[in-house]
Amino acid sequence: MAIFFDAPVPPADLTTFVREVPLPSQLTLTARMGRRDLRTNYVDFAEIVRTNRTARFRTYDGRIHVSERDTGSEKRVRLLPLSSSLTLGEYERLQLEFARFGGTDVQALRDSIYDDGVNLARQAQYRLEQAWGDLLTDGILSINENGYQGTADFGVPSGLKKTAGTLWSDTTNSDPMGDITTWTDDYATNSTYGNGIRPASMMTSLAVLRLVQRNAKIIAAIYGAAAGRTLASLPDINALLASQGLPTFEAPYDTVVDVDGTSTRVIPDDRVVFFPPNESDLGYTAYGVSATALELQRLGQPLATAPGFVAVVDRSGPPYREQTLIDGVAMPILANARLLMVADVK
Repeated sequence: MAIFFDAPVPPADLTTFVREVPLPSQLTLTARMGRRDLRTNYVDFAEIVRTNRTARFRTYDGRIHVSERDTGSEKRVRLLPLSSSLTLGEYERLQLEFARFGGTDVQALRDSIYDDGVNLARQAQYRLEQAWGDLLTDGILSINENGYQGTADFGVPSGLKKTAGTLWSDTTNSDPMGDITTWTDDYATNSTYGNGIRPASMMTSLAVLRLVQRNAKIIAAIYGAAAGRTLASLPDINALLASQGLPTFEAPYDTVVDVDGTSTRVIPDDRVVFFPPNESDLGYTAYGVSATALELQRLGQPLATAPGFVAVVDRSGPPYREQTLIDGVAMPILANARLLMVADVK
């Protein structure tokens, strides 16, 4: 790669611009999980399984109880590069136009580069959202693209991966309220909290929410069996759940991304994801340092921080081509797998 330093937009300026492209409103997973900037391209963390052990009363001069230590396991997750590029077809066409007519206005060239920067930033944002959906579905991030194939299993306990005994598609016989109650109690036992704290909210698709709204047992619990109702409102459902100390449903999540021309759901529409009271304990998007960022720093380009995406105009050849590219090192990290619970309900 040959960075084009005399391009109409310098690398430092283009990088600053790309980093400030706001997240689209539908990318709520990336937004809610937050980010951490790292100086390395891996994450080391020790998962500690804490148990609420008790001390022991004793007689005066009696033996002091010797307790057990909590157990833990070391983990290292290596972050992966994430990048994309767009050939500057429009940019090159404008260069030819200027050469032909002797033009000197480079603002059109700058605009074409900035437009590509926005498009590339969006591509990176959507790919990270898709990765978060993959991870929150089962606690495993699976990647098989562009010559790389691998998985990162963060170790969500099997006791926190649920399947409804009677799928909620059966609106007559299924029991969402009973399922949520049982699963929430299990969470209080199996999660890191382990002290009676239950999940605070549930995220699912509109398809699942509609099934809950039409569920006969939910309707009877809210309005009475003889009410003649066929549909429960979401506020009434959440009021019922809250009255029983259960997590409530969030607005439906149905984000779709384009993967090589195919519309792909970020999270399957049959899952319910349970979030802990403090979501920052669950995970974050980790940003490392790319080789491109190191090269820019070596060449004296003033980057605000090395972690994060960088954007440059690249010149390669022969045949000589110019392109805008974005490069970074970033991955979703499930910092505490014992705080995630997912149910398959449809």
